[in-house]
Amino acid sequence: MCGRLNVTADPLTQLLMSVFDIPYVGVDNVNAAPTEPIAVVRLDPDTGPRLDALRWWLTPSWSREVSTKYAMFNAKAETLAEKRSFSRPFQRQRCVVPVSGFYEWLRDGGTKVPHFVHAADEPGLLLAGLWDSWTDKSSGEILESFAIVTTAAHGNLGFLHHRQPVLLSADEARRWLDPDAPRDELDRLLGGHLPVGLVVQPVTTTINNARNKTPDAFQPAGAPRAVDPDPKLH
Repeated sequence: MCGRLNVTADPLTQLLMSVFDIPYVGVDNVNAAPTEPIAVVRLDPDTGPRLDALRWWLTPSWSREVSTKYAMFNAKAETLAEKRSFSRPFQRQRCVVPVSGFYEWLRDGGTKVPHFVHAADEPGLLLAGLWDSWTDKSSGEILESFAIVTTAAHGNLGFLHHRQPVLLSADEARRWLDPDAPRDELDRLLGGHLPVGLVVQPVTTTINNARNKTPDAFQPAGAPRAVDPDPKLH
């Protein structure tokens, strides 16, 4: 599950310049929710990686209309090749979603406590995504949208939730965008690995309301927990 993001331009520019040699030109949004525009990296066959703002809730090209009837902001890694909504984007329309972090809610008794998950020593995280383009037949208007790929949580992160977004290292992010990457390599990237160390920080419940987007919407509300990366990647 990945239903809320934090994107902050300055640190993400550092990240994207080091990985793709492009600046982050998205808008700061410390509490980004599905259906909002988020900047994602796509590969232009002529010019290379580029950053575009897409709607976070994938609308398949074959849809009759734009709808939120089905939860299309996440795509399960295990069924990407089988689901009609995701199989074509998985083949040729992959994207990378740069974020400062994401939020997850941990149940504590009868309440859910929000937690902010971010990189321990990096300026941001790179998430695997899929995008598609839908055209309104009556107006000709084009809507480009995306979904974040999720997978079974890494053992070190399983205490928080049983699923996590697919996290990519710099090299993995470049391979994820490569249209010629072989299927078996893509499948390896979809596991619940941790390419970087993480910090899981409890935050105030102000973040629960997606309309709260000021910096004080995610103030610390408890001791952070360090999550070690996968040693096989280091």
